[in-house]
Amino acid sequence: MLKYIVKRVVLIAVSMLVVLALTYMILTVSMMIKWTRLSFSETVVVAWDNFKIYFLNIVRDWNFGTSIRGVDVWQLIGRKLLISLKYNFTSLFIYVPLGVFLGVFAASKRNKIADMLISGFAMIFNAIPSFTVIFFLVMYVGYKWDLIVPQEPYYSAPFIKQLEGMIIPVIALSIGPTGKFAQMVRGEIIENLNTDYFILLRAKGLTRRQAIYRHALKDSLVTVIPQIIPTFVFVLGMGFFIESVYNIQGIANLFLDSIIMPTSMYSYLYIDINVVVAIGIFLYGTIMVTSLFADILLSIVDPRIRITGKKI
Repeated sequence: MLKYIVKRVVLIAVSMLVVLALTYMILTVSMMIKWTRLSFSETVVVAWDNFKIYFLNIVRDWNFGTSIRGVDVWQLIGRKLLISLKYNFTSLFIYVPLGVFLGVFAASKRNKIADMLISGFAMIFNAIPSFTVIFFLVMYVGYKWDLIVPQEPYYSAPFIKQLEGMIIPVIALSIGPTGKFAQMVRGEIIENLNTDYFILLRAKGLTRRQAIYRHALKDSLVTVIPQIIPTFVFVLGMGFFIESVYNIQGIANLFLDSIIMPTSMYSYLYIDINVVVAIGIFLYGTIMVTSLFADILLSIVDPRIRITGKKI
């Protein structure tokens, strides 16, 4: 296990370096081709020289440079990154356990009213995109019915008000994945109910509910855990749209402001390279580290699955 973790950490570091280099080079070359008269080969040489200086500053001083606004990049994105991850990780810790619970409950009540309701919920909301849900919640729950604040409260708002401001975006981010995991877990458990192993458990004296919660649930989690990361990446992407609609001052608005420069007459494409690269590499790092934790969790849930640093 330890050797595997060390190997994965090294691979994550190497992949982040590759992504950092490619992102910086591609953006720099693109901007130089658009805004200068240098040839492609000349822009590549200049971009590579700039990247070496950029990378050395990161290694020595953790300095990601300054934005075109003259503000240190880390100071600019630090708090906004935490805001975005707060919403995404809160959603993650809701839709995974809630989806698993609903799936198990539906399987234990197979073909009954509870199963039909949960299956209907999962089918409908798994098909409805988050941006549709957020529009409905903001327009009706927020503005028309005045039940919850329709936009993110100011950072100086009372703590209770800030918690209230998380309800709409977290629901919008969670409702689709919850349905997805509920469908997945229900299907896996129902499939296990027809196996000889489950029949043997019943023959040994376990009730249907006991066999499901003690054994079938664990087997279903082996299928669920590998799906956490793809779902998290999808939700992370949808979070950019959710932030814009709910006026969350997170990474999404900063990212858009860093690639589109408005003027009094029109807007034009001008990429703030240092900001965009920093956002990209930290989001990529978050996904890779979360993936590592998912692999470790998988081996804990089912000890029969061994993760090592050796090739089989």
